[in-house]
Amino acid sequence: MRKKGLMLFIILMVTLLILPGCALIGNNKDPLDSSKPITVTIWHYYNGHIKDKFDLFVAEFNETVGVERGIVVDAQSLGDVQQLADAVFDAANRNIGSQPLPDIFMAYPENAYRIQQVTELVSLDELFSKDELERYREVFIEEGRLGTDQQLRILPIAKSSEILYVNKTFWDLFSKETGADVQKLSTWEGLVEVAELYHEHTGKAFLGIDSNANYMLLSAMQLGTEMYTFEDDSVRLNFPVDVATNIWNYYYVPYIRGYFEKNGRFSSDDAKTGSVLAYTGSTAGAGYFPMEVTVQQDEVYPIEPMTFPYPYFSSGKPYAFQQGAGMCVTKSDKAHEFAAGVFLKWFTEPEQNIEFAISTGYFPVMDESLAKERLYEQIQKPDSSSGAITHMIESAIQMIETHTLYYNKPFEGSYEMRMLLESHLFNKILRDLELLDKRVASGEARTEVIESLISESQFNRWYQQIIKEGSLILTINER
Repeated sequence: MRKKGLMLFIILMVTLLILPGCALIGNNKDPLDSSKPITVTIWHYYNGHIKDKFDLFVAEFNETVGVERGIVVDAQSLGDVQQLADAVFDAANRNIGSQPLPDIFMAYPENAYRIQQVTELVSLDELFSKDELERYREVFIEEGRLGTDQQLRILPIAKSSEILYVNKTFWDLFSKETGADVQKLSTWEGLVEVAELYHEHTGKAFLGIDSNANYMLLSAMQLGTEMYTFEDDSVRLNFPVDVATNIWNYYYVPYIRGYFEKNGRFSSDDAKTGSVLAYTGSTAGAGYFPMEVTVQQDEVYPIEPMTFPYPYFSSGKPYAFQQGAGMCVTKSDKAHEFAAGVFLKWFTEPEQNIEFAISTGYFPVMDESLAKERLYEQIQKPDSSSGAITHMIESAIQMIETHTLYYNKPFEGSYEMRMLLESHLFNKILRDLELLDKRVASGEARTEVIESLISESQFNRWYQQIIKEGSLILTINER
């Protein structure tokens, strides 16, 4: 009897020791008290109709689960992606004038990685059980594992990619007059061919590209080369001349020749004025596709959308970017960390997540939520989506089957490298277009100036410069 009693005592003690470590995952014991509600602050970058939809879900949570568990979620939009990233970074560094860190904040891997170097982020493996995490799409979860320990620091809540948006109304007219083949819009080679024909026919640009960094990273992957090589703790730039040549020929040259154009902050702004007929942009931006084009103040034309999977090089393989910021939980106290986990679990459940995703242009994040039947069921509901969102979802479903989704791993200097890829070649385009106009105004022939700008010597100069600047960034961050 004594031995049996001693064994029961040991089991009881072991159970009591284990419970605190499991408290964040299990519901047997948690630090919340419904009579003493706590506030969980979320910083995000949603705006417009996406913010409105997110606010509705936050209100629903607060009125249901929040009341039952003693959680009040306070969601705040801090502007756009860059403004949010800067605000979180300032808060983590406790810079003068910065706000205290929120309990939860949205972040892309590059920014989450640099925040993790400054302040500790909660390992979400402690907030979620293994069974709970296995419900999420594996590639979405893997993107959120950071650092050498590969702990989950970013929970996917809604993912996105990029697709091709087209003004169907204007396209139909252009195609009827020129015989332009819509099938050519699937590849970069075909897109440039169509863009040249459109420019010759109308004198206008055909295409805009929203994310320059994504274009460059994906071009490399499509052509069989990842732009970074990882060896132990070091990262090297892997940008062979043949990949750079393709980017030059199918990105820089079309911009200089007038086939591509980007004036607005987003290419949907240019599509709204008829400056371009098509553009590559985020699936999350489907709600911003214009329903009419205003060519001049008294010339307004209603239009219909048409969407396609992200273009790829016919000589390579179809890749599309996996993007969409996830949620990070900051280290604070057990109650706030636990409460953050409760909200994130609730929001990513299919019942909430599918509706939010479909109505805003994102993908839901659980395998069961990504089933075709469930997505189409949601699309068919009244007022579930608007504008180009339904078209986008259909193209996205097709793209998930035909394309490989890609994301680049964060590393020391990855944030700075993305900024370089986003701005380096595009800034050169802006400078060279200005130079082109000046030289033509001074009497030089436009065709001759263009040929000088797109020459092999100019390519070599740009190529050596970006290699030098990229390698410098990686070398500095390696120290």
